[in-house]
Amino acid sequence: MLSRSEVRQIQQLKQKRTRDELGMFCVEGMKSVTEGLKAQMEPFLCVSTSKEIVSSVEKRFDLQVRLVSSEIMKKCTHFSTPSEVLIVFKKPAQKALPNDQWIVALDEIQDPGNLGTLMRTLDWFGFRHLLCSPNTVDCFNPKTVQASMGSYTRVSCLYEELPIALDRLQLPIYGADLEGASLPEMTFDTKGILVLGNEGHGLSEAVKQRVDHFITIPSAGDAQVESLNAAVSGAIIAYTISSRLGFQR
Repeated sequence: MLSRSEVRQIQQLKQKRTRDELGMFCVEGMKSVTEGLKAQMEPFLCVSTSKEIVSSVEKRFDLQVRLVSSEIMKKCTHFSTPSEVLIVFKKPAQKALPNDQWIVALDEIQDPGNLGTLMRTLDWFGFRHLLCSPNTVDCFNPKTVQASMGSYTRVSCLYEELPIALDRLQLPIYGADLEGASLPEMTFDTKGILVLGNEGHGLSEAVKQRVDHFITIPSAGDAQVESLNAAVSGAIIAYTISSRLGFQR
């Protein structure tokens, strides 16, 4: 069972401020929970409504799992439909950014689902580092973690003022922009930074001033849409870089 204070603490982890203060975040769903445990993230508390899951997780990971009722899980979940298992992890330490690999920078991405989808996509194409502006959505947002489908354990996120970080890293900077050069015609360095802008207004002026190469994804001649979703744009460009530089296994 869980105490009222424990239930309340789990509920409060839905808020970024609480996640930051406590240094913890929630993960729900068997796949995402398992990925975190396989990555040896430090668990704080794990609960499940299933005796089978309790037995399986305890045996596989040598971790105590508390059996709770469906009613308690409904109070704990951060979603409209609760999962059978929920775990609270301690946040991993932030990793320093490398200057010899590709990094993806996010300039005020607001949608948690977009961020989670990007993390999953970048993981697939061999990118392991995200540089996020302070106004980008939290990578430990429950919706972000869920959408990442376990990639939250493999793609690290560092939050920093982008102009400062971009100047410090001194890598070639590629920015997604509707006025850029056509993606199929671009050549890419073996290391660099791909910057993706806000879903509504694109790259900020301070970031644009630091971009070395602007990229646009060409549309069909009769396309009527104004732009692509940020996660979709990121996926297409990441695939192109990955295929050109041989990231695929």
